[in-house]
Amino acid sequence: MLTTTALASIKDHMRKMVVSAKYKVGSTYYTAEISNAQVLPDGRLAIDVLIDHSVSGNITITEVQLYDVNGNLWAKKAESISRADVQEGILYRFAFTITEEET
Repeated sequence: MLTTTALASIKDHMRKMVVSAKYKVGSTYYTAEISNAQVLPDGRLAIDVLIDHSVSGNITITEVQLYDVNGNLWAKKAESISRADVQEGILYRFAFTITEEET
């Protein structure tokens, strides 16, 4: 079984590897900023994505994606998030629970 130290190292490695994000509006993907990546007190890895106001008008975000340092897709989540034109942006969070199970 992995030790607590090993699990912490895996979370830290993931935190450092995920460096960019995209979100989908209609059929177009737009780049978003990773605003924070941290291990939460409950042990989950949280990666926060800041979806800014670069796309004008009322929009609906239908997907959010995370990419690693090599440009590979690491995670994606289907969504239906509406944003009015007057809003500043959206803070979106991926939260991962990393565990080991004995089989």
